[in-house]
Amino acid sequence: MISHRRSTRILSQSLRLALLLASSGLAATVAAAAAVPAPAETPGNPELADIVVTATRSGAESLQKVAIPISVVNVDQITKSNQGNLVDLAKFSPSLAITEGAPGFNKFNMRGLSTGGYRTSDTSDRSLVAVYLDDTPISVQGQTPDLKVYDLERVEILRGPQGTLFGAGSMAGTIRFVTAKPDLNKFFGSVEADGAGTEHGNGSYNARGMVNLPVVAGQLAIRGNFYIGKDGGFIDNIGAYNRKDANSNRTTQARVAARWTPTDKLTVDGSFTYEQSRAHGLNTAFSGLPAYTTSTNSPEGTSDKFRLYQLGADYDLGFADFIATAAYTDRDIGFNASVEPQIGYFFQDYGSKLPIGTGTYPVFTAPTTYNQAITNALPAEKYTINNKIKDFMIEGRLASKNDGPVKWTAGVFYETQKRHLIQDIPTPGFDTLSYENYFYGPFATPTGRYDSKLVDGAFSSNDIFSGLQDVDEHQVAVYADGTWHVTPKLDLTAGLRYFNFEEKYFLFEGGVYGVINHVPLTQNATLKSNGVNPRANISYKPNDDLLIYAEAAKGFRYGGANQPVPVGTTGVAGQCAANLASYGYTAAPLTFGPDKLWNYTIGEKAKLADGRVTLNASAYYIDWQDVQTRLLLNCSYFFTANKGKITSKGLELESMVKVSPEFTLSLGGSINDSRANGDIPTVGAFNGDHTPYFPKLVFNFGAFYDVPVGNGELHLQGNYQFQSNQNTTFNRFSTTIVNGVLTKNGASSTFATIPESSNVSLSVAYDIGNFEFGIFGNNLTNGVKITNIARATYYQIYQAGSSVTYARPRTIGGRVKVKF
Repeated sequence: MISHRRSTRILSQSLRLALLLASSGLAATVAAAAAVPAPAETPGNPELADIVVTATRSGAESLQKVAIPISVVNVDQITKSNQGNLVDLAKFSPSLAITEGAPGFNKFNMRGLSTGGYRTSDTSDRSLVAVYLDDTPISVQGQTPDLKVYDLERVEILRGPQGTLFGAGSMAGTIRFVTAKPDLNKFFGSVEADGAGTEHGNGSYNARGMVNLPVVAGQLAIRGNFYIGKDGGFIDNIGAYNRKDANSNRTTQARVAARWTPTDKLTVDGSFTYEQSRAHGLNTAFSGLPAYTTSTNSPEGTSDKFRLYQLGADYDLGFADFIATAAYTDRDIGFNASVEPQIGYFFQDYGSKLPIGTGTYPVFTAPTTYNQAITNALPAEKYTINNKIKDFMIEGRLASKNDGPVKWTAGVFYETQKRHLIQDIPTPGFDTLSYENYFYGPFATPTGRYDSKLVDGAFSSNDIFSGLQDVDEHQVAVYADGTWHVTPKLDLTAGLRYFNFEEKYFLFEGGVYGVINHVPLTQNATLKSNGVNPRANISYKPNDDLLIYAEAAKGFRYGGANQPVPVGTTGVAGQCAANLASYGYTAAPLTFGPDKLWNYTIGEKAKLADGRVTLNASAYYIDWQDVQTRLLLNCSYFFTANKGKITSKGLELESMVKVSPEFTLSLGGSINDSRANGDIPTVGAFNGDHTPYFPKLVFNFGAFYDVPVGNGELHLQGNYQFQSNQNTTFNRFSTTIVNGVLTKNGASSTFATIPESSNVSLSVAYDIGNFEFGIFGNNLTNGVKITNIARATYYQIYQAGSSVTYARPRTIGGRVKVKF
């Protein structure tokens, strides 16, 4: 394994080498980021093709002339290498980390801004990285839809706060999927099929197609595409729910778009995007079992049904373009986990010497070591979350023409979102097999026996937890952003966004895990916030091939409501009260407020060696304050509070070189140092502790070769990416508060280190006329294996080690594409 110190030296030496090679015309390509040639690249061209972006929302511009750090992912290249999943984006951008537990269940972290993992039941967990499909925000913290990277013009990854133009939730950065628009004059399309085999798993396949159809030449066209695929499973389940390759996933996606240009001044776009996925298992297993092996007693998996309706218009007013967009999102998200070890203590004999296994409590004698037979005997805990989201947004903006001394954009944004989450944990047999009757009966029921519904207000009998959360949010924002071309070489940019936000929140919790003295918990909360977020940028162009810039920008995200924490004198409520008191609370706060940061960036973008080399670098310093941190209490409840500061600083490099008309190389990376600035008691962080879930070092190398062979063109590409290890918490200690001071209290039962990873991928494609054939291999050395770790705590006697999330092992396959 490569040590962090050695890895840092490797990157430092590599960056110096890149600078040296660049000056001689032999440099290397895009950093741990957009390490792919430009989409418009053509074999035989001695120069790198220009990359166009629309990240400033004021029209198309050259990537090299936009004075902010942006990576652009080449869709054609990742399609050829069969790396079109959402999580694959982290392979092509510096300062970006994506943690995925199952398809559609992921968390984006950028530039080290992280305080921990995510919880599927926390509706108030706010995104730090906004994900957009064209002009529509689609991200939900931990649950961004896994839209396959297909039929897009490009993917733009903007690093640093983008609050002025993209609003809350983009305080760390923004990812934009820019779709390919209908062509008004040409009929064309393609059909493609892929097949692959995965080590330790079964086969995968997908089919996709696209067609562009002009209806009225020059005025009206329709473009449609589809994707149907199965990702073969590679996790074996040896529990009572015995399945081989249990985590297969099926996905169906489609998009239809129309473009209408009734006049030269007006363009109208409309589209419908559909995605439905169903994972029949999670990508998690247990460290105490053979690799890629789990144990559950009931099915697991995820589901996602995503429907997005978009309508937009662009009208040329002469002095400016008026752009209006509206979108409606209708989404249903499902999550199922089988976590029987966590309830094992309900069914074990506590020395009462009752008969075992008679159909009533107890089910078994308490084990002294892990016993698979006993784990298999646990009643199936069917942990279920269903999340319904309905979102409507509308935006209107004016973007001036770029023909005067000032270029400006101004707009108004409105969004309303309703979210209905139901959380339920039906556990067949719980009412009679658990210790409830033995220790706490008789109950005030017709039979005197325990009943989850009658005693603890659960949705049904044999139901240990039932809960619902209703969230109703509204936000309105007004923004303006302008650039003054002071001289042909000097630009000054300033932006401002005013926001006003309101949230209404209702919660109900029943079942044995959601009551205090058999009374269900409820919560009503209202939150309002408003503020102003500015940015300022200065850029200087000594010549046409060099841009130097500096920026200061404020980022923000909204606050929210907390789930209740029971407070009492006995049982769980008594334990919660003691936990709260140790942190200086008599009760959990009803709400938490916005957090904010200032990001300072300096950077340069250069073209060298007569256009054969690009070399882009940026350095940043971030001051994050009033951080939204989640306090996990020992009684299993949690709440969010604005506590502490975090400082993040780092360096990012992106470079590209055309060594010859046929050969392009890539080299780059990012270094991040993100730490607690002072103690943060809510997450047990001491001053100087590194933030969790973010690699300090990312390094990327790529090679691309295009050459005519016979009547066609041969394309070869290879990529290597290294990520240093990551911790799951700020440090390895358990902490407590002593006389108001955060104090170490032994070893942490939850701390883990996610190992470093090395990802190698290769692909070959041969394009001949209307046909394209290819082979590909991903994670060829199995250098990416474990991507997340969750330690077992009080229930470890019933679980075979820690819960570990596995990446897809070595996968090799082939593809064929027909164009018409």
